[in-house]
Amino acid sequence: MAREDSYQKILSALDIDFSDGFEGENVRELALLQKTDLLEKSVTIVQIEESMNFSVFSSLGSDHPSAEIYAMDFPSDLRASIYVLLGGYYRQASLCLRNWMEMRLLGVYFGHTRPYGDEYKAWKAGTAEGPFGRTLIGRLFSRVEFRRFEEKLNLRSSLETLYSELSVFTHGGALERHNLQSETDNVPRFNQKSVELWYLFAQRVFADLVLCFAIAYGKQAFSSLEPSEKAMLKHLLPAEYTNELARESVL
Repeated sequence: MAREDSYQKILSALDIDFSDGFEGENVRELALLQKTDLLEKSVTIVQIEESMNFSVFSSLGSDHPSAEIYAMDFPSDLRASIYVLLGGYYRQASLCLRNWMEMRLLGVYFGHTRPYGDEYKAWKAGTAEGPFGRTLIGRLFSRVEFRRFEEKLNLRSSLETLYSELSVFTHGGALERHNLQSETDNVPRFNQKSVELWYLFAQRVFADLVLCFAIAYGKQAFSSLEPSEKAMLKHLLPAEYTNELARESVL
């Protein structure tokens, strides 16, 4: 009996029943029922991104920085983002998207911009910090192939804007800009606007990461994708990204 009391005390203290329990107020169930289309697309993004990372693993080896960092990050920040989103933790879900973006860009930085250097070894050992934020993005664009895509598609500007917009959530900003509290209170609640906003961010991060992987690894970034996954990938990307990848003969 004491164990059951402790179990219920934990559930109540963390408001987990609002995320997963109470009929009519179950955040996870409401999100799955009312935003099925967006969540299906989110799962597709997860599947394609995992196939891309397996492509790098298969093509470049398990010790390649992108492959190693992906393995270290699994279950990925993207998966974690969807999980906490379904629980009604929208600000935290947005922060996970920023972490996802940084981890993937770090893999590209250590695997392409500064391949297999002492800097990566020191970062893995925890004896040196890796670049992050705008510094990380700037270092990627020290390479001419990345600068070419800034000229064509404003990729650097897009990445920097995304990072800034996601960073706002770190300190609780943008509540009025995004109207995130109009349908919530002091417990997790389903908020349709927050789910839609989260998906827009996730889609933008995914598109820019796909482009970065294509620049860094070419066809090797997509070698394990099934034809159906490539078709879905093209559907998820902005038309100008798809057209440019076709011109580059990557997809």
